[in-house]
Parts: sequence; structure tokens; C-alpha cells
Amino acid sequence: MTSLATQPLPQRWLFVPGDDAARLEAALTSGADAIVVDLEEFTPAVGRELAISRFAEFARRARALEIWPCVRLNRLTHGGHDELAELISTALGDSTGIPAAIFLPAVEQRAQLAALDDALSEQEDLHGLPRGSLKSVATLESQAGLLAAEELLAPGDDTPRLLGALIGTGDLAADLGLMPDLPVATITETLKPWRERLAKVCQRHERLAIDGPWRWQHGLGTDQHWANHQGFKARCVIHPEQLEALYDLMPARGADPMPAGGTQT
Repeated sequence: MTSLATQPLPQRWLFVPGDDAARLEAALTSGADAIVVDLEEFTPAVGRELAISRFAEFARRARALEIWPCVRLNRLTHGGHDELAELISTALGDSTGIPAAIFLPAVEQRAQLAALDDALSEQEDLHGLPRGSLKSVATLESQAGLLAAEELLAPGDDTPRLLGALIGTGDLAADLGLMPDLPVATITETLKPWRERLAKVCQRHERLAIDGPWRWQHGLGTDQHWANHQGFKARCVIHPEQLEALYDLMPARGADPMPAGGTQT
């Protein structure tokens, strides 16, 4: 028996649509440490039911490969609560079919994270899962969210399942009024103080800081060296071809434990 609970926290988090069978299959052999089925942004509304119905089997296959199977929900008040209930229900009480981490988008208030924690506790009780087996990650993707990072990520009894936070640099750039056609240097230099802020808060509160994706063809190496210096230990990836490069660019993985999710033979 090999328990995934002893595996270190992932460094390379690949986001994929949940209704694209070919991309899900490719993700399993991409070299990602974690695969995030993104119901919020990458999966169209018409494909979410299919994505949810397939997730439990996908999660079991990912865990067998020692890959974290994860999900990003929509906001709880915009369908996310029902998505969570359906995801856990399809696992039929088998903890290997549940997400290792659940991302919540557009977090700006601690009450949002507390509400997710309550919803996760409810699902654990309903389906007989071990208490604390469902973990959460906050997505901070606005000025308001990043400015509130200290309050959001501080430890507390209302958010015991919170592992860390992802900075959503694409939406943050839009919130800052940075048009996509601006020079890359203009966009990246404007975002750096916000990324640095998240890294420092996560270090202070012993949370995992997941850096945002690099959306351009060139420059990943220089940017990743900067991110390493800020203390980022993990990165979101939307282009699978970047995963191989990140193996050489990022420091060795630590020994932080994976959320409990059963064992594999």
C-alpha cells in the first residue's frame, strides 16, 4: 500500500477543462504534480455536468500515479455549492474519488472561505469521509483580494482546511486595467508587487503560495528565478509544454504532506 498522504505538496499545478477527455488523458502523463479540473473558467457551462460525472474515476487514476486530483468550483453562490455536492456524491463514499484540494475563485472576504469550510465539513459528514479530508485553496485575483490577504490567510478555527492561495494574475491584470496588448514587461512588472505580497503573507502564515501562470512564449525562465527568490514553492500552469522546463527551474519539492484521500495498491 502506498499512501498519498505522505507525498509532498505539489509544485506544478496544471489547470484543464473537465469536459475534454483528450486533455484530461494527456494531463495524466504531462508531468504535473497536481491536475486542477477547472469548472469555473476552463469548462463551459454546458460541459460541467459531464465533467463532474467523470471526476471520481479521473481522481482515482490520478492518485494511482501520485498526482493530486483537484477541482476549481464556481463561487458557492453561483453554482459552486451544488457542484461540490455532486462531486462528492459521485465518489460514492470512496475517498480516492474525491478532490485532494478544492479551489474557490474570486476570494475577497474571509466569510467566503469559512462558508466553503462549512460546506466541506457538511459533505464529509454526509458521506462518511474522514474529518478534514477535504482541503481548500483560495484564489486571490483582484486588488481587494490581495489587499485582504493577511486577514484571509491567517490561521483560524473557521478555516482549518485552508492549504494556501493561488494568485490569479490574469484576472488581477484586468482588475488593474492592464490591457492584454500592453508590452509583456509592463504587465509583469506591474504584477510583481502583488505576487510578492502573496508570497510574503503565505510565508508568514505557513501557507502554500501558488504563483500565477506565465502566459507568454518567452521569458518563463527569468520570471521563475524571480518567483523562486520571492519564496514561491508552486506554480499554476495552463500550457502543459511549460511543465518540463519548470522541473529544472524550480527548487526541489519539500516534504509537506498531501491531504488524506485514501490509499492505493
